Amino acid sequence: MSPGDPPKPARALEFNIDLPTDPDTVWRLLTDPTALAEWFAPRVEGSGEPGGTLTFSWGGEMTWNTKVASSERGRLVRWQDDLEAYQQLPPTMPVIIEWKLTPGPGGTRLTLVHSGFGDGADWDEMYDGTKAGWTFFIWHLLEVVRNHLGERRTVVFQRRPSTLTREELAKRLYGPEGLALAPGRPEAGSTAEISFGGGRRPFEVQYVRLPRNLFGKLPDLGGALLLVEMEPGLSGPVNTGLWLSTWGLDARRVDALRTGLRSMADAVFGPSPA
Repeated sequence: MSPGDPPKPARALEFNIDLPTDPDTVWRLLTDPTALAEWFAPRVEGSGEPGGTLTFSWGGEMTWNTKVASSERGRLVRWQDDLEAYQQLPPTMPVIIEWKLTPGPGGTRLTLVHSGFGDGADWDEMYDGTKAGWTFFIWHLLEVVRNHLGERRTVVFQRRPSTLTREELAKRLYGPEGLALAPGRPEAGSTAEISFGGGRRPFEVQYVRLPRNLFGKLPDLGGALLLVEMEPGLSGPVNTGLWLSTWGLDARRVDALRTGLRSMADAVFGPSPA
């Protein structure tokens, strides 16, 4: 851009999804901390009322605060982000997450617009990673509305750093030491196989962008949803998360899944510090 040229507009992400439930239920899923924890972060604290602050936590240092700028029951929710990662990037307009609820086929059409991403290359990693993240969570929300409304979700996860490149790490993560993904490059909409929880399991692939992102459903674990994410970042270790949302499994089975996931993560990344 030459001196004197007007600045390029900030980028925005937009998603639309039809949810088979009424607007008040969708609005509750966007404003009530307990309901948000059914499909978004495993732990949500704070207030979803206008002027309140919501704190989303995925464990450890993975915490995200957002301010509730406005909320109209059954119609609109708007958050203004306070994510520290944005503050490490070149300044841009405020980062806003806006949810609009309108009548849709068989229920409610939900539109998400996440705006305020800078247009420069420094923002590319954040933009692409956020796009993949929202693609997962919007699908997760749809799965909850379709199949798990009112059910308690239990999340099993491992999040580990690695100094390997993403390509080198992918060989371990998706290879025999890790998930043993087969075929090695599945297509969205197909059924693959992975090693998880002590055996080979069918894995219904919803989204794939290897090596960074993979998510889908494990039908023989009660429709559990698995997300594999190499997080965005331009420097430092690559943080990778494996997140499993489960419903209706007894405590013994959940503990076995937790133990198995930790053992697999140790094999891929090395033992986690005590």
